[in-house]
Amino acid sequence: MFYSDKPVEKRQEDLLNRAIFSKQLANAITSYKQIDNFTVSLCGEWGCGKTSILNMVIQAIEESSKDVLPEESPIIIKFNPWNYSNRDQLISQFFQTILSELDKGDQNEKLKNIGEALQKYSSVLDYTTYIPVVGKYLEPIKSLLSGIGEKLYDVSQENENLVNRKNVVIKALKSQKQKLIIIIDDIDRLNNEQIKLIFQLVNSLAGFPNMIYLLSFDKEVVIRALEDEQKCNGAEYLEKIIQVPFDVPTAKLSLIHNVFFEKVNNIFVNIPCENFKNEYWSSVFTNCISPFINNIRDVNRILNVYRFRYGLMYNETNCIDLLAITTLQVCALDIYKWIVENINILSGSIQSAGGISGVKQKENKDNYILEFKMVYPTSPECMLKVIQTLFPKFSWLTGEYTHVNDSNNELRHDQKLASPERAEIYFSLSLENIKITKEEILVSINDYKSEELHDYFYELFRNEILYEYLQEMRAYISDIPEERLSLFFDEFINIQTIERNENNIINAPIAYMCKECNWQILSRINKEKRLELLLLAIDNANYMKLSILVDMVISIERSNGRIGESIDYNYRIVEEENIPLLKNNILKQIKSISENSNLLDIESFANICILWKELEVDSFSEYMNENLKYDQNVPKYLYFCASFWSGNNSNGWTFKEEYFSDFISKDTAYKSIRNLKGTIEFSNLNLKFKEIAIAYSLWYDLEDEDYYQISQEKVRKLLPEWERD
Repeated sequence: MFYSDKPVEKRQEDLLNRAIFSKQLANAITSYKQIDNFTVSLCGEWGCGKTSILNMVIQAIEESSKDVLPEESPIIIKFNPWNYSNRDQLISQFFQTILSELDKGDQNEKLKNIGEALQKYSSVLDYTTYIPVVGKYLEPIKSLLSGIGEKLYDVSQENENLVNRKNVVIKALKSQKQKLIIIIDDIDRLNNEQIKLIFQLVNSLAGFPNMIYLLSFDKEVVIRALEDEQKCNGAEYLEKIIQVPFDVPTAKLSLIHNVFFEKVNNIFVNIPCENFKNEYWSSVFTNCISPFINNIRDVNRILNVYRFRYGLMYNETNCIDLLAITTLQVCALDIYKWIVENINILSGSIQSAGGISGVKQKENKDNYILEFKMVYPTSPECMLKVIQTLFPKFSWLTGEYTHVNDSNNELRHDQKLASPERAEIYFSLSLENIKITKEEILVSINDYKSEELHDYFYELFRNEILYEYLQEMRAYISDIPEERLSLFFDEFINIQTIERNENNIINAPIAYMCKECNWQILSRINKEKRLELLLLAIDNANYMKLSILVDMVISIERSNGRIGESIDYNYRIVEEENIPLLKNNILKQIKSISENSNLLDIESFANICILWKELEVDSFSEYMNENLKYDQNVPKYLYFCASFWSGNNSNGWTFKEEYFSDFISKDTAYKSIRNLKGTIEFSNLNLKFKEIAIAYSLWYDLEDEDYYQISQEKVRKLLPEWERD
């Protein structure tokens, strides 16, 4: 259900406390006992509720008339001038509306006499050259009464004096006590010529007694129209016609806001807002919505658009941000357009903004204020506040600190406009670019059993959307039920063992995402269970999982300053006194797996080397010496010792003897490499090892060129020569 601009019909529907004013206006009209013509105006801007007030005025007049004798009860006549497209229709229907009300079957004889007198008077206008007005005349109006039909007399006396007919109307009106209250609403909807015509008509009937006009319009619009048409002072013109002016009382913003809140709540009852946060809502409403709501019409316009958009996108957007951006689109289009054009600069967290000095923040703020004066001159400060509220990075860069806790993952989890991955959705009204929905993620988090989750991940991998899932998943680790954390920990390790390509390596970004998810999982578990989970994973590790767990142990060691110079406190998830236990278990597993598997085939063998060598150098040396006896293992070892370089449209390798000479000499390595050329063992190697073999051979053949760079392009040209015939 969309919110209509339909005005209030009865005071029981009034939400802005205007019923009292309406009753006072009604009393001002009904208490007027003089017989002279009387004109009242009700002025206010478009959308301020004039029609609603008129409806409540009519209700109040009708209620106060219940205790009045029928022959003294006022006759209310409503005329809507904007229903008619041209001047002839407007004038003829103006009289027709009055005549129809007076000719109703239940009216008394005196009112019917007034109707007959008005018929005769109005019929003369068809043959009268001018209708007199203030200082001027209307142009001739031909066929004025076309469409009135049988109710009008067949005028045969074309020269009958207009004044005589008018006197008959005046006499008929004086002979009774009922007031004719003629209400004309929405005058400001007419074009300039029609606005002028309405006031000329009202003025032409100014001499008729017991007639009261209640005219509703936007004063500024009418004054401009009269000045344009009459070439006069529009305000003075109005003063000559309007005896009693009223202005629509300004509705309290608190009441308008209450209406807004109630209607928003009704939307959320039907479609829940799952990412609603009270503190954030308070900030967004105050800075991004409230400044643009001035009346009920604004409320309805905003929420009609919002209801439609939210119904489409509720599960993939932040309900608060969507309401804010909808408000701007409806009420502050220039701000909205600026945000659309600059969304890539605005989106992101404070962390993505980097460090900045207070001086630079102030400079940024001043520069944006100058820019916003051009974009939104009404209030550039308001525009600044809007964008600071919705965009953490912009807030930080301009000296506001209201978003210090909004990380990239939190922005993504809450589906905010400032999330770089979500921003486009808010403007496109399209969900085509969403490869993984929030609903899918929540189902996987809460419902899938172990086998189902495993199959689901493989399906994502086959459909090439596993990376998108993991990107989203990083923001939902906090939503995984505690009892399911170990399940996801294991599966994120399993994902990294998927054979991605001919080199048997998982896509690097996917592996990185899996690792990040697992570190988050560990940070959610208490210290005792973390250690227990890691030890269990190490004990169950196979050949494919070994390097993943070795990487984790090394990261934990580094976080405690035990390996290398770099310390990353994010990985300090195990107490330092428990690290030896982790290392002993991982060493045991390395040695166990090495008995039946060639560790040199593992992608991250370099890290295994580092840890094994640190923990037990003798067994490590023994393993390396034994395995390097086989020619096919030499390029595998050199692969981890070589340096890969990339330059202008080219890349390749360099070698340094001191990096590999602990276990094999330069000459012995060359001999083993040459032994492989043209053999089945060479052809069975992965491409990366084949390329290293050829690169090393080329490097060795270059005398005194220890750092010579061997290009990959040159290596690949030689590859066919090295393959087995």
